[in-house]
Formats: sequence, structure tokens, C-alpha cells
Amino acid sequence: MTTASLPSPLIRSPRSRRLPAWASGAPFVAVIVLAAIVAVALIGPLVGLPDPGAQSLLDRLKPPLSVSSSGTFHLAGTDQLGRDVLSRSVHGARVSLALASSVVLVGGVFGSVLGLIAGYRGGLLDAALMRLADFQMAFPPLLLAIFLLYVAGASLFNLAVFLAVLTWIGFARLARGQALALRSMPYVEAAIATGCRDRRIVLRHLLPQVLPVLIVAAVFDFASMLLAEASLSFLGLGVQPPDSSWGLMLSQGQAFVTTGAWWLVAVPGLAMFVTTLAIRGASNWLQQRLQLPSEG
Repeated sequence: MTTASLPSPLIRSPRSRRLPAWASGAPFVAVIVLAAIVAVALIGPLVGLPDPGAQSLLDRLKPPLSVSSSGTFHLAGTDQLGRDVLSRSVHGARVSLALASSVVLVGGVFGSVLGLIAGYRGGLLDAALMRLADFQMAFPPLLLAIFLLYVAGASLFNLAVFLAVLTWIGFARLARGQALALRSMPYVEAAIATGCRDRRIVLRHLLPQVLPVLIVAAVFDFASMLLAEASLSFLGLGVQPPDSSWGLMLSQGQAFVTTGAWWLVAVPGLAMFVTTLAIRGASNWLQQRLQLPSEG
């Protein structure tokens, strides 16, 4: 019996077995990896990992795949105080991801709303916003954060506030540029002609058009805030003990690398590298899904 004689429902085109375009390729794999990292950070403490703050000087600097004197298995080894490195990395992931998310959320919402209003209204508000943005962008962001944290004191709250202050400008400039391009569109002019208030025009007509671009920018900026937190914590100006973050773990473990304890920096460094790479891939995936032009 030939293929042509089979009933049509039994004949499957090779194309029908292919995955959808949005579910294939490296960007989608990055989304899966990022979702797995977030899931581990959320449910990691509930799956029986050792207490990240439990110390045991008898078990300090145990290599990966070792068992402590109490019979606890340490998949990623222990640090200089005998604490489980994997458990601390999971706990640090919660701190780092939560801090970066909060910074992007606060800075993104504030900057986007201000940029939309300034771009739509123009005038003095628009000019003042651009001059403020130019003034702040004249300073290197990381050096400005170091100076502010040095003056105000290193703490988790101050770190979140100052990073949000640094990140709102990008969202404001992006939202303003989109608003300038959209305020002359026919549907916006029609809304103005019918007597719609400015707040309704911004929220109902401009924001839905700008929101996809802002979401992609927020995901991309999430990786930058993650690296900024790690850099400041590495310098001792971010997360403070007894809390843990990937940057703080790198700072505390660097002194023991020369003694052969490579896992103290390899585990948090690899976690940060994979997470950052996955976030950038997720940003590309969102661009494909939302049909936005790629940045490169």
C-alpha cells in the first residue's frame, strides 16, 4: 500500500510535528532555565537543604560531594565557617533576585509614568526631566552608587533605593521617546478632540502601546541590576552579613581560592553567570513574542 492510498487523516505533514516558533530556539531554552532558577530560589529552603547559617568549624572548607562530621551531605562543599555552600547560594539567590526585581519594579514604574507624562505634555516638565536625566547620566552609575552608599551607609534598604534612583532614567527616556512618537497618531488626536482627559489618554491610549517595549526593557535591565548588586556587595557596600547574596559570597570566598577552595567562588559565580545569560535570552524571547525589533 502506498502513502497516496492512505486516508488523509493518517497522513501527517513533517511540518505538523514541529514545535511552534515561540517554543524553539535558544531564547526559549533561556526562559526555561530562568524559570527553573526562580523555582529553586523559591522552593529551595523547603526541600531539606541545610540551614544556610549553621556553622561548624570542624567541617570548614569541605570540598564538594563530601559528608560532614554530623553526617550531612554537602553537594557543593562548605565555606570557611563550615556553612553549606549550596544552601547559601540558594538563599543568596532569593536575596539577589528579590532585590533586583524590586529595583526594576520601582524604578521602572516611576520612570515610565514620568516619561509618558513628560513626553505627552512636553513643555517645562519635559525640559526639566531631560536636564535632570542628563545631569545624572554625567556621573558613572556604579561610582555614583558607591559614593551614595558610602555616605548613607551600607544596608539592603539603601542599596535598593539607590539602585532604583539609578535605573529610573532609562525607563523615563524610553517612555518619553515612545510618547513623543505616539502623541501625533490619529487615535490620540481623536481622543483629544473628543475631550478625553490627559490621564485617560496616557493610561488608555499611550501606555498599552508602550508597555511591550517597557516589559522587554525591564527584563533586560533586571540582569544589569543583578550584576550591580553583586558588584556593590562584593565591595562591601551592598548586602551585609548574616544575610547572603552571590556578590557577598564571592567577596568572602576570594581569600580562600589560593588555598584550593575554588568552589567558594565557582558556585556563586556560575549561578550568577547562568542567571544573567538566561535573563538576556529571556529578553530576546520576549522580543520575538511581542514582535519587537531586535537590538542587535
